[in-house]
Amino acid sequence: MTTSENLMVDTKKVKILILQMLKDMVLNAKGQLITFRPAKVAQDISIWTRKSPRSESVIVRNFLEELVELGLIRVIKRSARGKVYGIMRNTEFWLILEHNNVHEILSFIDGYKSTRRGNTSINMLRELANAQKINLAQTATNGGNKNISNNP
Repeated sequence: MTTSENLMVDTKKVKILILQMLKDMVLNAKGQLITFRPAKVAQDISIWTRKSPRSESVIVRNFLEELVELGLIRVIKRSARGKVYGIMRNTEFWLILEHNNVHEILSFIDGYKSTRRGNTSINMLRELANAQKINLAQTATNGGNKNISNNP
């Protein structure tokens, strides 16, 4: 494997680890907002495997900025220590993280980046989030997914 191919694999692994960490944070959240800094994300997913830890933190920061550009996460605060990113409860990305596999989410994000002008992948993410909202509403109205049948 060439050096550039190895870097691409490493980058994809880091992105999957980031999405998994965000998914875990969403699933364990008690409030309406989760916040995180790139350095803390890099530290929590323990990616200090190469000689230069700065390269990994750059990958984390760049991926989080991509998510901001896509409108999936927001910059909550800017300070001397850097940016603080956040995800609000009941937003599209929150629901997507709650109910989907990280590999699927990454493929949607990568698909959107490659076809940025068509907006097809981001629309797929929004349709997925809307379908999940509808499914949650139906679950609430039919009594929590109880098996409703006509047979007594």
